[in-house]
Amino acid sequence: MARRGRSFLAIACSAALVVAMSFNIASAKKGGGEETTTNNLSVPTIMIGGGFTGVTCGVEPTASALVPPTGVPLSGYSIDPLASYYVQGVHKWQAQCYTAAAATGTAEWGDNMTGDAKLKVGSPIRVELGLFDSTGVTMDGYTVVKLEPEKLDRESAYGTLATSDGLGGFFATPTTFSRVRVFDGATTFSIQNVATGAYVVQPGSNPTAEINAGGAVVYGYNLRVSAAGQYVITFSIPSVTITGVDAGSFVSDPLGPDTVTLVITVIAGGGGGGRH
Repeated sequence: MARRGRSFLAIACSAALVVAMSFNIASAKKGGGEETTTNNLSVPTIMIGGGFTGVTCGVEPTASALVPPTGVPLSGYSIDPLASYYVQGVHKWQAQCYTAAAATGTAEWGDNMTGDAKLKVGSPIRVELGLFDSTGVTMDGYTVVKLEPEKLDRESAYGTLATSDGLGGFFATPTTFSRVRVFDGATTFSIQNVATGAYVVQPGSNPTAEINAGGAVVYGYNLRVSAAGQYVITFSIPSVTITGVDAGSFVSDPLGPDTVTLVITVIAGGGGGGRH
């Protein structure tokens, strides 16, 4: 059966239905970039075949309602010490999202994978991939910024600006996103040593899907290799028709799954890492 046809069972329910989904969640240091409590979904997302704990979405074509931040905002952050912010890991909010059977989109790799970062043997190499709708879907969310620019990404707090209402309260101004994210819960990946043909990550492995500190859904994996050389990273995305990539190559197969591929070069030494 063609892949786009097989998942129509997912939308047999009413388009007005709102569902709460569960999948693995990104964690964030309280007020920080990674590791402990849940990050809020800030960038609108089309969810296919899964979701994230605590994220409630509508069913295509009806997006869930935007959930504004709650609580008392915080100030004193170095980005602007006098400004107030709703902070990841402290306050709660949620961008719009909906579930769907399939989507069409593009893929983008983490900056460290395509820039001038040196990827080195024995050091963690952050592999990240993000998917973006390419059909013109728009939904509302919140723009999240790094609040402590002088700190490493993983150590900084992240948040969205809180504006005074003049009556002692605060509100966050929504952003209409013209590039919404896409999440396919059935995505798998592999990483292969080009020279030896040996797999560092076996085909069919599941990458970690997470909501990062910026509130965006990404696929991530912390790679560490013991030999210098070229490695080919391949993501298989069964329910998204891929129309382009920012680097590497892609194959769009009407029977699925579509794949995106990137070759990286790992050199001897220490260092590595990055964020998409």
